[in-house]
Amino acid sequence: MSELKVGQSIMERCTSCYHNVLKVIKVVPKEFEDKTAYVVWTQCPQCGNNDHQLTQKDA
Repeated sequence: MSELKVGQSIMERCTSCYHNVLKVIKVVPKEFEDKTAYVVWTQCPQCGNNDHQLTQKDA
């Protein structure tokens, strides 16, 4: 996984208005027994919809 930082724009589709660029508003690490994953919170600059996704550290 490339390092995601707050304020960074990523190429993902908004689930509400289907805009192709989302802005990262929060990155929360989740520790599991054998892996680390991240919950990436995003916001669409077009409609303001907030969404999140779980991403592996090494993906």
